[in-house]
Amino acid sequence: MANVFDLLNPSLRKAIERLGYTSPLPIQAKAIPVVLTGSHTLITAPTGSGKTEAALFPVLSMLLDKLDNGVKLKGARVVYITPLRALNRDVALRIARIAEAVGLSVFLRHGDTVQSDRRRFIAKPSPIVVTTPESLNLMLTTAHRERIWGNVEWVIVDEVHELIDSKRGAELSVVLERLQRISKRRIQRIGLSATLSRRSVSEAADMLAFDRRLSIVEDYSTKKYEIKVAIVDGDRYWERAVAKIADLASSVDGSVLVFTNTRGTAEKLASSLAGYLKKKGIGYRVEVHHGSLSRSIREEVERGFRKGEVKILVSTSSMELGIDIGLVDLVVQFMSPRQVIAMTQRAGRAGHSLFEVSRGVIVTSSNIFEILESGVIAVRTEKGHLEDLSLPRNSYDVASHQIAALTIEERSLAVDLIRGVFRGSGSLNGLSDDEIDSILVHLDNVNITRYNPEGGSVRLGRRTLSYFYRVSMIPDELSFHVYDMVTGSRVGDVSEKFVESQLLKQRDTGRFRFVLGGRIWEAVSIDYEKGKIEAVPLVSEDALIPSWEGEIIPVSYRIAREVCSILSLCQHDPEDCRRMLAYRKIPVEWAEKVVKVLRESARSFGEHLLHPYNGILESTGGITILYSCLGSNGNLALALLLSKLLESHVRVEFDYIPYAIVFRSPVGVPCHLVENALLKAREMDDAERLVLLQDAVRRSRTYLIRFIRVAKRMGVVDPDKRLPLDFARRLSDNLRGSVVEVETIREIMQEKADVRALNDYLDNLREVRCVDTGGEPSPLAREVLDNPYIKRDVAVKVSRLAMDKIIESIKKSLSRRSVIMLCLSCGRARRITASEAWRKPRCPYCGSLAIAPLPATEYGERMLQAYEKMRSGSKIRGEERKLVKEVRERASLYLNYAGQGLGRYVVEALMTYGVGPARAKRLLSDLVNKGERFFYEDLLRAMEEYAANRQYWSTRRRIERSG
Repeated sequence: MANVFDLLNPSLRKAIERLGYTSPLPIQAKAIPVVLTGSHTLITAPTGSGKTEAALFPVLSMLLDKLDNGVKLKGARVVYITPLRALNRDVALRIARIAEAVGLSVFLRHGDTVQSDRRRFIAKPSPIVVTTPESLNLMLTTAHRERIWGNVEWVIVDEVHELIDSKRGAELSVVLERLQRISKRRIQRIGLSATLSRRSVSEAADMLAFDRRLSIVEDYSTKKYEIKVAIVDGDRYWERAVAKIADLASSVDGSVLVFTNTRGTAEKLASSLAGYLKKKGIGYRVEVHHGSLSRSIREEVERGFRKGEVKILVSTSSMELGIDIGLVDLVVQFMSPRQVIAMTQRAGRAGHSLFEVSRGVIVTSSNIFEILESGVIAVRTEKGHLEDLSLPRNSYDVASHQIAALTIEERSLAVDLIRGVFRGSGSLNGLSDDEIDSILVHLDNVNITRYNPEGGSVRLGRRTLSYFYRVSMIPDELSFHVYDMVTGSRVGDVSEKFVESQLLKQRDTGRFRFVLGGRIWEAVSIDYEKGKIEAVPLVSEDALIPSWEGEIIPVSYRIAREVCSILSLCQHDPEDCRRMLAYRKIPVEWAEKVVKVLRESARSFGEHLLHPYNGILESTGGITILYSCLGSNGNLALALLLSKLLESHVRVEFDYIPYAIVFRSPVGVPCHLVENALLKAREMDDAERLVLLQDAVRRSRTYLIRFIRVAKRMGVVDPDKRLPLDFARRLSDNLRGSVVEVETIREIMQEKADVRALNDYLDNLREVRCVDTGGEPSPLAREVLDNPYIKRDVAVKVSRLAMDKIIESIKKSLSRRSVIMLCLSCGRARRITASEAWRKPRCPYCGSLAIAPLPATEYGERMLQAYEKMRSGSKIRGEERKLVKEVRERASLYLNYAGQGLGRYVVEALMTYGVGPARAKRLLSDLVNKGERFFYEDLLRAMEEYAANRQYWSTRRRIERSG
């Protein structure tokens, strides 16, 4: 048939023709006949290809056919599920426009839907419901569920690719089974997705309609991509990147969408672009869009961009999905997008018509790993070679939440019913009877449901309702406030996921480095209960990117292998390498840099050539670098495994990028130890590696953070509560071997460790060779250490460069601190700032130098009161005696050093948290013997020790008081 619209109900045909749908788009021509057969269907096509109508038109047509045959609409008939609220609203408007044209109403339900609208829906359900997976999950438990959902015949799941590899998708697969149980009719399931890899299509089919016949309809002919790579030099990188993006925006007539990998970068880039354009006298309007902005601001920005009032919109992934923002001429990606899927989604927003080429430019740094990664992703995007997505399987927290849902629906039910629902879902079908029994026992232990193993039944528990309605599989987005430990000022926020990923890379100290506000910081203490991090600044120069936000998108094993294959070729055959780099869009001058770095490194490596299955280790300046091409998660798995094997010899910390791992420790990491560990790992079987890897994960601080998250989802901990890590540690010890521990380890392994890449590398490892380049890293090692996602130079060098600036910050901070200057000669006290105390070192009342500097805190006031009580002749005892003794020790220190003109340093030392008279005496001795710089370095160490240990001492005091 020439036009598949002719297959549709006549009323719908007339309505869509009035709305401007005159002929079908390619995906619609393919999908509409298939959907009309009633087959479960997965429709995959690029963004903007008309997938929504490809599913909606035949579904509405079948619904209208029923009406024409006299069927009365009772309850909801069509459920349209979208993963994001913003997309939800946008899609609801499009669906309502079509549905209302044929007399059908649409109800939009998500977490923000007002109660009056919810009540109206319950009283008179609309035939079409647009909702999120979480809202549908909750709505199925309503007391009116049979009346509302008992006649559902169609479910359309939009943006399937956004759900496949998350627990949201895992839970949705069970929710669809529950919906089918409630409905008296067979539900036809239809999924809509952007382009998917072959394996991802299979995973999507399992999530959507496990173990059922499902038709797959694909069309990729409508969308072509053209991706370029623009590289800016590391010198004044930020300014040059801003200028390049502004030039790209000026080169097109229409709107430009700029994507960044993090929210902090989006904010900074938008601000820099606006300032640059204003300085140049260019009147382009620049706006920013990301998930942390309020809904009203986001919608206003979207409207402005849609109308053409906003020329440049800087965004995170919040603009990847199909929110209507009008026409986009060009997409710019700032820094490597890290994934082909991300670049495909983002570049797909450009192009004025379905058949127009989507054009994108990756603007990235001159680090050779960024250059090669961007080039590989550019070509893979054009060819449609996407990463694989995997549906989380047999997750205990998903099972726990759905058991609670089923119990609310049934009030009391047989365990066999739970097993039947789970085995019909794509995500929980592999749970054994013993595992389900263990989960039920757990839920009974935490009072969520009551389980009778002998009778094989489950019923409502005391906490069933509160648990189910408060827990969600949407990942929490908690943030930590970061404070400058020197000045006490707040410098910004970092996400919990970032903290978790950093703690997984080190073993004991809990210290890690990150970029925030254009400066490099080192975390000294983490207070999980208060959501607070105290940090010290290391350098003040602008960094390449604020790489602190969230978890940077992981680079896949396939991309890493391709990058490393190019590295190997460049070392072996420069001419062939140049041709390969040109094919991957790398400009000639930067291709020459890649060749030069690899040829010079080859001289350092000697006969040992880089190869995906060669273990080249470079020892330089006390660190050891392993060049390994396992991708982000594969290299993390390898680093954890090797650090576990190394711990009997040396406790190491590590940093990693998709192409290398850097091992370091305070005493250095000998190359031969890493070599031996790598050879030992090669000889292990898969099971041995997995056990060691899981043990390394279990002993990391990351495990505690993730344990809390899983414990909340499994009802052990109140979902709104933030727990101190010491409590989490005790709780995890008590739950050792429990389903909570099993799920925590599994979740970390699934999300962060690519065990398949690890085993492939180790099973095929040919040789391991150590190369000692002395104190000067090879050019390739320098590229590793300068990579923006490590951004960590040799620690001593960084600290020395920054120390002068840190000392100035310490001086400025201490000068503003309040101090009580108590004169032991006349007994009078004055409350002044430290800087005033330096200018007037003597008591203004009697001229004495016998002054005790006391902190203007509760502790200082207690010392003052105890001394005044003693001076008045009153009897003092116990704690008061200790306080008076400290007052005298402080005065003795001040009298001794103020007489030498060093009273300022006494005040500074005694006003530093964690420094008492004894520590101050040692610090002042260093001042006299070694100089001012050593004094302030000692002060900084005292601050760090205090911050790191304060939580321990406060916990100990609470325990002692309670005991």
